[in-house]
Amino acid sequence: MSVIIVISTIPKQQADRIAKKLLESRLAACITLIPGVISYYFWDNKLQKTNEFQMLIKSDQINQERLLNLLREIHPYELPELLVIPIQYADEKYNVWLKECLTKIK
Repeated sequence: MSVIIVISTIPKQQADRIAKKLLESRLAACITLIPGVISYYFWDNKLQKTNEFQMLIKSDQINQERLLNLLREIHPYELPELLVIPIQYADEKYNVWLKECLTKIK
């Protein structure tokens, strides 16, 4: 199994709703929400500053495209941050648990 982590930022008001939707879809096994993230970026040629939550979404490569498509669909941002990090190592027991979470009846 090839474990991945998808990173995305989200408005804090919508973080719980989106995390639950991704978990209920069985496309993510675990989501860590990190509060208090401040993002600086350019949008429409203006420097922006936004208070957000960082989402660390644990899944696998088999579900990656469907997960990203669902996240694009439900994400409130016009251009959401969607970064995929392949994991080089995951404990075997964690791999078993992750697979079980992702293969439950959808």
